[in-house]
Amino acid sequence: MRIFVSHPYANNPELNKKKVEKICRYLVRKGYIPISPIHLFSFYKNDQEADREEIMNICRHLIRISDEVWIYGDSPGCRQEKIWAKEMGKPIRIMYEEDYSSFEDFKRLVEENDTYF
Repeated sequence: MRIFVSHPYANNPELNKKKVEKICRYLVRKGYIPISPIHLFSFYKNDQEADREEIMNICRHLIRISDEVWIYGDSPGCRQEKIWAKEMGKPIRIMYEEDYSSFEDFKRLVEENDTYF
């Protein structure tokens, strides 16, 4: 199963990339194929260097080829990706709660509920 990983980036690129790396490794261990736009576009130093509209357009195409969209935070990009996923009829999983800010907290939440994996 191909999982589009929607995660905030711009507010802290270095930390957010590390968080998504952990998420992707976890998904691979569970037998999923992560599709991570953060890794695809990480050669840009920041959103201002990149053409943000073009990146988001590519994200829309990546959502189209994904089986599900898993959202790991709230940002303008994540909200737009959620809208596109709904329009395309993709299953959406909200994979965060405001109280669960670290990946280890998220992982514990998932394992306790056993609802996502």
